[in-house]
Amino acid sequence: MLLTSPVTPCVAAPVSPPIVLRSSASCPAGAVIFVESPNVNIMPFTANVNDRDHLVVGGCDTVELARRFGTPLWVVDEKTIEQAARAIQSALAGYPRWRVLYAGKAFLCLAICHIIRRLGLGLDVVSPGELYTAAAAEFPADLLYMHGNNKSESEIRDGLSYGSVKIVVDSESELEMVARVAGELGKKARILIRVTPGVVPDTHHYIRTGHADSKFGLPLEHLGRVVAEIARLGDSVELAGLHAHIGSQSQEIEPYCEIIEILADCLQEIKQSQGLELGELDVGGGLGIAYTQADRPVPIYEWGQAVAAQTIASFESRGLNLPTLVLEPGRSIVGTAGVTLYTAGHAKDLPGGPKYLAVDGGMADNPRPVTYQARYTACVASRMHGPRPDKAITLVGKYCESGDIIVKDAYLTATAGDVIAVFGTGAYNYSMASNYNRTGRPACVLVSDGQAEVIVERESYADLLRQDRVPSRLREQGSCV
Repeated sequence: MLLTSPVTPCVAAPVSPPIVLRSSASCPAGAVIFVESPNVNIMPFTANVNDRDHLVVGGCDTVELARRFGTPLWVVDEKTIEQAARAIQSALAGYPRWRVLYAGKAFLCLAICHIIRRLGLGLDVVSPGELYTAAAAEFPADLLYMHGNNKSESEIRDGLSYGSVKIVVDSESELEMVARVAGELGKKARILIRVTPGVVPDTHHYIRTGHADSKFGLPLEHLGRVVAEIARLGDSVELAGLHAHIGSQSQEIEPYCEIIEILADCLQEIKQSQGLELGELDVGGGLGIAYTQADRPVPIYEWGQAVAAQTIASFESRGLNLPTLVLEPGRSIVGTAGVTLYTAGHAKDLPGGPKYLAVDGGMADNPRPVTYQARYTACVASRMHGPRPDKAITLVGKYCESGDIIVKDAYLTATAGDVIAVFGTGAYNYSMASNYNRTGRPACVLVSDGQAEVIVERESYADLLRQDRVPSRLREQGSCV
């Protein structure tokens, strides 16, 4: 049974309607299709309610998960990840050459590397730690793309040494560094150039990356000069294509279609001025998910079909060969798969003010609300069909910040000891988590077909001290034992 989640008792949703590609001036219309796209649902693909009135995800009773593994607890539904991957792959099946990269910054650990490799996805990494994780999982180098706006020389060296990792070059000085390091290693670096297309998506300004004054990428007016410089670099660098990324949590197709038009113009100009026809077009990711009932993201299947259709239209109209089309979904692959479980604690009902319900986690395991006012949906996992209260509550965390708010205006009937589930926490929760207030990060469990296995261990108090060092002079003064 597929469920939807208003902030109160969760009820069964109607059957999803057929997805129809929307027609616009920039996006060609397509056929009616029937594919489940998890990113439009608030709950994971496998969510239902059992006869104990408990939330079940991946065939596992979430109340039992909380009892067995403790809370806070990140729960990731493997089937939702699989369904999202199938949806985008099916959407691109009619396009001649394509590659889907999972954006590792959304959530990366060894188990996720193995899952996405099994599903036939590539991986983009943005840090030495993400590259190290991929290497430890023996992820194929030819399916790795390295991003980042300030790559160090050692990072570039590690990427080129690992194998045929493609480097997405973010600046002219980085291009010089890549060429030099590749020459020293006796390798040819295969690169894409990231450009800033000047496209502003419908999302928070902190997570926009494609606007003209972004810190990411090269201005379009510098592109011709950079391509000419690559030609002069000789055997150390090979330009494979262009890359652009507009930001994160976009809910519309039109900005992606606009990017494709802009990049097609760029590639046409490069062909005319340099006699070079590049073979790869990477339009990034950033597709949003439904965190609340107010969210209306484009289904990931529709997104993929529209991007492919727009690429065909844009390139054929310019007489260009169709490039290998690269997409980089992260949140829309893993976001809906995640559920965070908390245990309810103390409640406060202020006269004439809000009613607070505190849980045993908060901004250290989910910094998105305090960072950019992200909104979530929650329910009482231990009593899914409980009565709706007359007064909304504010679900707050336990950290020493007034901004440590998880969900405002949540209509939950909960008391101390109840298990609270917050949906849509598969992306940017684990990866942005911290040890604020000297708190260990939660465990993460992967659920599928009734089995639950830990993929990230809970941090212990000893883990918090592992990197601490006390200077000998302080020990001698007796200030520390």
